Amino acid sequence: MNTFFDRVKQGDHYLQSWPKQRVLNSLFLDSKVVFYTRFAMKIAPLFVVLIVMQAFLFPMLLTGSATVTFILFLLSLPLQGLYWLGKRSTTFLPDQLLPWYTEIEKTLNNHQQESITTSRPCYLDLALLLKNGFKRGGDNFLQDNELI
Repeated sequence: MNTFFDRVKQGDHYLQSWPKQRVLNSLFLDSKVVFYTRFAMKIAPLFVVLIVMQAFLFPMLLTGSATVTFILFLLSLPLQGLYWLGKRSTTFLPDQLLPWYTEIEKTLNNHQQESITTSRPCYLDLALLLKNGFKRGGDNFLQDNELI
């Protein structure tokens, strides 16, 4: 059984593995979650500093417990995204995506690429396959090979 922090670590690996391609935004929810998680990781510390400064400069506006609660909420946003991505990375691909996955894998194998075949691929396998495909085929990999 995976602990919370193992799941977050898997989510961080999945976050790094998911390709940054605009064409995937309309196909997968994962692209949006990856974008917003990265955004939250960049912006949440700034808001934490602003809330702490506001608590010191204007102590009448926020009580100590409200400040702590707001800070914990802001720090939990990236963790929620990483946890979701960690859970998603180990989820098996649905039956509707399996033919598309095998077609992409065959397209890459025609270009002398080694196979990443697993018995039942999960979303992490798809992310690695897509990242490899975009690295080899460029930004228009899916359109050039008529995969979408």
